[in-house]
Amino acid sequence: MQLKSIPRRLGFILGAQWTRDLAWTVFTILLARHSPDVLGQIVLALTFGYLVKTVADVGLNDFLLSTFARQEGHPRALLGSVSWLKLTVLLPTLAVTWLVTGWQGYDGDLRLVVLCIAAGLGLDAVSDSFFALCQARGRQDVEMRIRVPSALLGLGFGIVCVLLNAPPLVIALYKILESLLLIGFALKALGRNPLVGVGLDGMRNLARQMRNGLVFTCMAACAMFYNKINVIFLKQYGSNADVGGYGVAWETVEGLSVLVSGALLAKVIFPLLTQYWEQNREAFRQLAGQTARSLWAAALPVIFLICVESDRFLPLIYGQHYQDAVTAQRLLTPCLATAFLHNLAAYAMIGMRRHVLLLGFYASGLVCNVVLCLTLIPAMPLEGAALALTLTKVWVAILTVGFFQWAARPMSLGQWALLLGTALVSVVLWWLVGQVAWREVGELAGLAPLLALFWRWRPPPPFETRPGNGKTH
Repeated sequence: MQLKSIPRRLGFILGAQWTRDLAWTVFTILLARHSPDVLGQIVLALTFGYLVKTVADVGLNDFLLSTFARQEGHPRALLGSVSWLKLTVLLPTLAVTWLVTGWQGYDGDLRLVVLCIAAGLGLDAVSDSFFALCQARGRQDVEMRIRVPSALLGLGFGIVCVLLNAPPLVIALYKILESLLLIGFALKALGRNPLVGVGLDGMRNLARQMRNGLVFTCMAACAMFYNKINVIFLKQYGSNADVGGYGVAWETVEGLSVLVSGALLAKVIFPLLTQYWEQNREAFRQLAGQTARSLWAAALPVIFLICVESDRFLPLIYGQHYQDAVTAQRLLTPCLATAFLHNLAAYAMIGMRRHVLLLGFYASGLVCNVVLCLTLIPAMPLEGAALALTLTKVWVAILTVGFFQWAARPMSLGQWALLLGTALVSVVLWWLVGQVAWREVGELAGLAPLLALFWRWRPPPPFETRPGNGKTH
């Protein structure tokens, strides 16, 4: 198998992801300009929704993807059993969400908004099982044909509601619509309902396979909680407007992070790493090394631009109400590098079957995040929420990337020195030139060495390395 298939597979994933991201960006900008308070309600609801989705996933998506990629068991039977399990877990999880929002003292309308979006994201957990099968079989084109119309119709409904000044609960229905369309189109593509014919034998077989899957469950729960609970703390010590400000600050960082970790790493690189670890360790090392270098080279110029230009583009795009979010966005930019490299290292560890160690890293991140939230957010809600997440992600990335470097040696010491040296030169040039010239000239001076590194470490076109022989074509 040649790595030249990566751009084709990635193209399908990016086609679907960019379509939804574009629609989501329009929706978010309109909502931000419409009302920071309503945006804050939607961001808070999405936070609870992602937690619900994580629980409903039962941590099985990476387990499914690795199982499908290794062609173990009976895929359709496993898909049906997992779907039943996720639906069974979803209902009590939504009930707990309703109770928690009441315990937090949210008003009735906000609780309904949270429940609506949480239900939609919980249903996404069910459809994700089908998409795992598509990714393992290299059928990212099927996934694209399902995700694109679902996103356009669902978010299109939300955009129309914002333009018509609809109440938050009606706007929140966009997620239910999108999720139901995903499930409907997935069933049509599959050609049969995987829930039909799943008996006790199928569920017992799933329970046996889930002995390893339980580790994935705990990993996913730890990761999602340390990524999202800072928003719940922010709501407790701040306001809906503060949550909205965090939402616009995080929007750019999250969008770029998901673009790489969700599209390239999770859906293209991870299945290949899993296969190569079992079949060809040299191919594993080559792919991991090239991906690591390219991700570092891509992350640094983006981080630099966000840091130096946040005070311009964030208020320009979302409005002057969000001037206070500029500092929060700058504090969040290191999450780009940690998201790129941590996710690569984490997927490599899963492919290497080092699940238990990875779970320990995630659990330490959750403990770190809770301590940081309790320490930082009460004193400075918006900036504290951003800093708590960034410090947590840096800590987890140090652990995962450190182990990955020790186990697989994806980058040499010389490459690490080149990376750190380029970053240092960039900062020095930006500061020195900025002192004696226009701001834009200093920014261009700082950006130049980072772009040179990106050109040097760009992926070989078009990822056509032949595994095992170390040559490029």
